[in-house]
Amino acid sequence: MLFNVIYYSLRGVAMQSKIRLLNIIKILEKIYVPWKWEIRDPFKILVSTILSQRTSWINVRKAINQLERKVGIDPKSIAEADLESIKESIKVAGLYNAKSIRIKEIARIIMEKYDGNLSKVLNLPLEDARKELLRLPGVGFKTADVILLFAANKPVFPVDTHIMRISRRLGIIKGKINYENIRHTWEKALPRNKYAVAHILLIMFGREICKGGKPLCDKCPIARFCEFYKKLKGGTRSESSKERITL
Repeated sequence: MLFNVIYYSLRGVAMQSKIRLLNIIKILEKIYVPWKWEIRDPFKILVSTILSQRTSWINVRKAINQLERKVGIDPKSIAEADLESIKESIKVAGLYNAKSIRIKEIARIIMEKYDGNLSKVLNLPLEDARKELLRLPGVGFKTADVILLFAANKPVFPVDTHIMRISRRLGIIKGKINYENIRHTWEKALPRNKYAVAHILLIMFGREICKGGKPLCDKCPIARFCEFYKKLKGGTRSESSKERITL
């Protein structure tokens, strides 16, 4: 009897959490028009994601266009290109020394291990494909999951720094706050066909409202769902300082 009470109580909490996250995405859908991920080629997505680290998507587009024009964005072209040519092409994206070395090394591995064709990896079952991508130098969970979702339409929810910050502030994670827990929480709450749209909407929301340094809580359309906002409203301003330091 006690087991049944606990089971249905936990099930009810899980359902409430799912409804809460679905409502958040529905609200964001009414506010933002999600940009479309125009690139579908897995290697180009991989390069774009590497270039996006610590820079804006405006700079990423400029770097991608220059790299395409001067070098070409395919494993063979990158692997055979002079390192200085890659650096010069992606300079606008910042951290070009480290990024150019990483891109060239990944291209070399893809040529040697997969005959220059990442589709051989993406055609594997989800977890096998994910493990293969994570073996590439500098490829972490987010980069791997972005490729799997947007190039192969695999049922996985990528978590970037904005989504991690938003999830933490919402208070949706029970237990340890890490990439995998956040990913699984959103995956369980959303229909699979909403993963891509929700990913983009949350990034847009994170850039405009739920910012890292000074979140615009008074303008937040989902404040009523947010634990961080409730603490601020309750006067616990020390939480705000702590948040800015640890994110």
